[in-house]
Amino acid sequence: MRWLAWIFAFGSVATMADEARIREAITGINPMIAIKSVDAVAQTPFFEVILMSGERIYTDKSGLYFVAGDLYNVGIGGVQNLTEISRRVDRQAILEGLDPSKLVVFSPIIEVTHRLLVFTDIDCGYCRRLHSEIDQLLENGVEVRYAAFPRAGVGSDSYDKYVSVYCDNDQKAAMTLAKAGETPEAATCDNPVSDQYQLGQKLGVTGTPTLIFENGEMLPGYLPWRDLLERMNQLGS
Repeated sequence: MRWLAWIFAFGSVATMADEARIREAITGINPMIAIKSVDAVAQTPFFEVILMSGERIYTDKSGLYFVAGDLYNVGIGGVQNLTEISRRVDRQAILEGLDPSKLVVFSPIIEVTHRLLVFTDIDCGYCRRLHSEIDQLLENGVEVRYAAFPRAGVGSDSYDKYVSVYCDNDQKAAMTLAKAGETPEAATCDNPVSDQYQLGQKLGVTGTPTLIFENGEMLPGYLPWRDLLERMNQLGS
């Protein structure tokens, strides 16, 4: 979905002078604030400042006024959340950089029509409900990629269960048993569970399941498989 990047390509890139002024104003408030990028938002007087923490703030070119929150465009076509469009671009880049070998992947035997990233917790009730419908998703060409998000954090019981699932010789079978309420056989290995949990936090995941579509759209919560498939067909992802 390259149109997302194009919409938020900010037609007018921040000039070096504007960027320097804005960076100076922000670091003048707190020198510890780390800035990732400063870009002009097309057809607006605003600049989007993305912090290394992933947070976004908006300012004018003077750098004297700041707004924390989402930026909306109200036009003839309706309301557009420009901040969410920007987030989707970032999520797409992150998705493209993910190593599938670090995920627990359920692939259909037919041609893949959609890929779905799911941040999941082994003990989450709605995560288990979603997994109980995984066969229907697979039959419709949906590849489900699980990433770890133990809600209680690193070192919790759910965290340990996910590590055991990931380190099992048959990850998919272990995941299915765990999602059915069985305690996976304890196992340890070099694993990405902590890194995925931190990635989820960076992306704004606060609960499970959290679904991320190929176009970068993020949807918190459970959807019945038919509704989920319809949503992916609408997005073309």
